[in-house]
Amino acid sequence: MRIILADDHAIFREGLKLLLHSRPDFCVVAEIADLEHLKTLLYSQQADLLILDYHIPGGDAVALLAYCKARYPDLKVIALTGSHSGPILKQLVAAKADGVLLKDSAAAELLLAIQQVMRGGHYVSEAVGNTIADIELPLSTRELQILKLIFSGLVTREIAEKLALSPKTVDKHRENIMRKLQVNNLVELINKTHQLKLFEL
Repeated sequence: MRIILADDHAIFREGLKLLLHSRPDFCVVAEIADLEHLKTLLYSQQADLLILDYHIPGGDAVALLAYCKARYPDLKVIALTGSHSGPILKQLVAAKADGVLLKDSAAAELLLAIQQVMRGGHYVSEAVGNTIADIELPLSTRELQILKLIFSGLVTREIAEKLALSPKTVDKHRENIMRKLQVNNLVELINKTHQLKLFEL
């Protein structure tokens, strides 16, 4: 099994490699520390499994996850995160990650998750499942992507360029976001985003 590791912490990647290489059928074929070059790597390096850290810098991990599932339907993706935020975990599940685990999960649980997703199943750890059980996300995946960029301080033109959308489309999404979150201006929108704990920046 060919595996790509995407995590910006070298020590964590080394630990994962030691764990994975303990299995004769697992082979880490590439590793990367930022999202910026991950699309290029996926295009050039064939893999069966991507282990993706939610907090990896260089882009939006949830958007990248959605891209992977659309562009490479046979690629399995397990998302790892140190965050215990229910909305963040819910976003990873909603983006159709094949597996979602916390970074403090036991090594045996990660191996179990890999085994399950490679058989065509899904794996959401018990800790993640308990955290997201009663959480409803008010926004679509695209709206969350745009809101995260607004939350990061980008203006309409910058968001449009980053997502290859027209400024009018971005503005329409912004209107829908504000309507759904029941806010009237940017300050209220940022405060509401903090209140809902939708992102960790």
